[in-house]
Amino acid sequence: MATVLRAPDRLTAAQKRTIVTLYLAGPFDDADTWRDEVIGAYDDLDITVIDPRNERWPQLEMGSPGRRGAFEWQCAAAFDADVVIVWVPAGRHAPTALMILGSLGAKRNNPKRGSSVVVGGGGYDGLVQLFAQNQRLFPAGDDLGEVIRIARIQLEQALAARAAG
Repeated sequence: MATVLRAPDRLTAAQKRTIVTLYLAGPFDDADTWRDEVIGAYDDLDITVIDPRNERWPQLEMGSPGRRGAFEWQCAAAFDADVVIVWVPAGRHAPTALMILGSLGAKRNNPKRGSSVVVGGGGYDGLVQLFAQNQRLFPAGDDLGEVIRIARIQLEQALAARAAG
């Protein structure tokens, strides 16, 4: 059964070595969202889903220490995750997800530290998908179901690698 870790909670160093993690990067919504659909899709896997939703964060003032802490938490959690889903649908605003995507694209160029990054959504006129292709990530188009399917493959590989030692 998947465990959900919500911001600003963190994994211990020991947990980071033993638990397979999935980070969710993308826009925040108020009601049932794409995040809930993704979390539900992996309920059968023994993973930790890192969900950066925190109801206090949207109200943080730009430039405040709290806002900086929220941004740093999101970047660190994504950077340490085994698999990251970046979902940026057309017409949505997700600046932190874009910064995380750029950072993970650079990280992926180092195979020893590379996360599996599955990118979906048609945001920013397809530039997000183009970036994913150019960075050898896993572009999955506009279908969240396809994003979930590809990420599941990556998660199952990570689980098998952890089990093998």
